[in-house]
Amino acid sequence: MKKSSLLRIIIFLTGICVRGTFLLHPVDTESWREADVSTIAKNFYQNGTDIFHPQINYGGSGPGYVESEFQIYSYLVAISYKIFGFWEPIGRIISFLFSLATMIVFFRLCKYMFNIKTALATSFFFSLSPILMVVSVAIQPESAMFFFYVCSGYTFIRWLDNESKTYFWLAILFTALALLCKITAANIGIFFVILIIVKKGWRFLYKPKVLVLGALSIIPSILWYSYGHSFYVLYGNSLGLSNENPWIGWDFFTSRHLITGLIKIELFNVWTKTGPFIIILALLFTKVIKKENFLFGLYWYFSAFVFYIITSRTTAENWAWYYHIFSIPGASILLGISAIELYDKFFPKIHLRGKAVINKLNLYKSRAIVFFTIIFVSFFIISCFIYLDKTKPVIYQTSQYYVCMDSLKKIIPENSLILTNGGPATDKLGYSLAIQIGYFFYWLNRRGYSISVEDLSLNNIAGFKNKGANFFVAEERFLQKKPGLEDELKKKFNTVFECNGCIVFKL
Repeated sequence: MKKSSLLRIIIFLTGICVRGTFLLHPVDTESWREADVSTIAKNFYQNGTDIFHPQINYGGSGPGYVESEFQIYSYLVAISYKIFGFWEPIGRIISFLFSLATMIVFFRLCKYMFNIKTALATSFFFSLSPILMVVSVAIQPESAMFFFYVCSGYTFIRWLDNESKTYFWLAILFTALALLCKITAANIGIFFVILIIVKKGWRFLYKPKVLVLGALSIIPSILWYSYGHSFYVLYGNSLGLSNENPWIGWDFFTSRHLITGLIKIELFNVWTKTGPFIIILALLFTKVIKKENFLFGLYWYFSAFVFYIITSRTTAENWAWYYHIFSIPGASILLGISAIELYDKFFPKIHLRGKAVINKLNLYKSRAIVFFTIIFVSFFIISCFIYLDKTKPVIYQTSQYYVCMDSLKKIIPENSLILTNGGPATDKLGYSLAIQIGYFFYWLNRRGYSISVEDLSLNNIAGFKNKGANFFVAEERFLQKKPGLEDELKKKFNTVFECNGCIVFKL
């Protein structure tokens, strides 16, 4: 076996190991995203696998049809339930398998684009990506979307190089699937436009085949999201598409919160703080900026960051760290190429100290650059494993409320509607947010309503009784935001259950 093949296998196995932790963890965290996706999958499983009618449980007494991305991922989970029986980790296994397939495609892209050393380096940085460690077992559509996203990039690049009909249709297929899985994948279009301009010129953008590729890639998502919007119009249910405002405004230039939020999330979740220093070293002391492949990575990363800026009212928030998954291909390429450029230029020189022709100043400079390269790369690797050890367990931490669920199920009859605490209705800048938090609905397999933090009051809570809600499943941490409310509720309603900061009132 060739040394490069062996290294590629080792890198792939490393990627498997860091991704595979928490693979069999149940859906017991306070992640609203996992709860919503799990609810939709369970409803497909229990109510009939109709992919065109995704259902959540916080839509009150209505059918719960919800405006959302096309439910390819949750549908696969539901089909797996049908085949293997209801077992929550199936969703994580499906995400994990998509993540492994993504690694294979990205490795193939690197092998096609770069020499062996650079391909191995970029693959290595990709395999250790902190965000991918977490998302790869998340019960969310990100793993499926990211697989189609990377396939889209790979097949488009191959098509642009030789205009093969096979890669033309594959690029359309994968781009369309990525957009259907998550509309956020549309940032790949920015990357495509840049590549066309750089490689073919502006006029190529207007070629019929380019226009056909663009149109066929986006038409399926236009049709789906237009159709899905009807659920929001009819029932008011949306997974953040119509009931939030993610778009950039003048506040981006007047509020430090947005830009600092983006930078912090990128540095911690993508670059592990020292990543940029590897690239800065290469830019200062090598000619990496003249490398076509370095610019290729820069274009991809730039395309993702433009998307973050455009949608900064969402992507700058701490909870939206997983939206930054789009940085990973570009960042991995930039890091891999920079590290190899530094290695090729300076590492051989540190072994030539015995030769008089080597200037001592240059020798010290080479040693210093080698030292800092090793420090920065080592810190990057160590930080990734620290992220795995400390951050991932926090993200997949079992909720304190989860241990109360068996008791709650006995107290709340199956057909009862419940009211639960939701999140705030507006963000720090005053823009609307989706308030629904779905984990109680999923855990209890009950339907009902959510109430925002701003609307918490005795009268408003009592008003949900008229809508058919029988129980208020309250969290003390939310009630405490309204001083005296908990005491008022205990006087007005019968407290039927208390457990780990969860209080249930009979309305």
